[in-house]
Amino acid sequence: MTMKSTTQPSGLWNITFGELGATLKALQDHGVTREHLARLRAEPDYARRVAKFMLRGGLDASIHQKLAREIMGKNIWLPEDWVSFYGWRPSQEQLLEAAEFPWGEDTLNFTCPLCGKVVKDCHFTFLGLDRINGEPLTILKWQELYPATGQPKFALYAPSAWYSKQKFAKETTMDFRWYLLHQSIVPRSEGKTHNEQKAMLPPEYEMPSAIVEATKDILVFRKMGVRLNPSTWAACTDRAADTKTKINAGYVSCGYFDEDGLDLRCEPDNRHNYSVGLAASRKLPEARRPVSSTRQTEP
Repeated sequence: MTMKSTTQPSGLWNITFGELGATLKALQDHGVTREHLARLRAEPDYARRVAKFMLRGGLDASIHQKLAREIMGKNIWLPEDWVSFYGWRPSQEQLLEAAEFPWGEDTLNFTCPLCGKVVKDCHFTFLGLDRINGEPLTILKWQELYPATGQPKFALYAPSAWYSKQKFAKETTMDFRWYLLHQSIVPRSEGKTHNEQKAMLPPEYEMPSAIVEATKDILVFRKMGVRLNPSTWAACTDRAADTKTKINAGYVSCGYFDEDGLDLRCEPDNRHNYSVGLAASRKLPEARRPVSSTRQTEP
């Protein structure tokens, strides 16, 4: 007589109602909502990243971050650096979003099309935050974090800084994602109009915003004690508004980051200023660009 096996199949769909209820309660106790579960069902990539996170069994950096850290050396700012230096309190969703580093070894070890060096040696990569300690991370917020009494610092501070009432300084934040920026200005980009500078960029590059460029400068200094662009300006995408402070409308540049502090400048769009070069940021690979917004708020 053949005995019927009592062994239950191992698939998740065979767990008991009691096990399912206990599992959902455990997730709910740590903040998981029905919206999170709906996203698991609707977004395969999100479900894959959640599964990889669970299989790792902890909050350690993913293999992508570890590989990026090995390749980039000191030229990387990781989530744990935000925690260590600034007391950042990431949510679980933020950690999942940041776990996968968007550029591969083939990019980081490839010749830079801007300067001819290897990308890992002439770029700096960091996880950009839109908020820190519950507040939007703007240029004026950076000024609060670094007053004039220490280093690093800014050359001018609100309210005397010309840009203290400008939207790009008081409101604009970064997206919550990884950034990969050329450390210095693009070679031979000085003395050109804004459009001429943009035309120099290969398809895989773009001009960063002022908050992204300024954040790069600050994080590089905190990580390595190096001030980037100490005698040049790096043109960014932001355009300053004409204000009553007698600053004409023009494009914003970051730079002249010396012991007197990181400065920002409003430049007219002409090719006669040979101290203004081009800032450059690597675009996110098309396949890694999120379908939905990646901006996450801290708990």
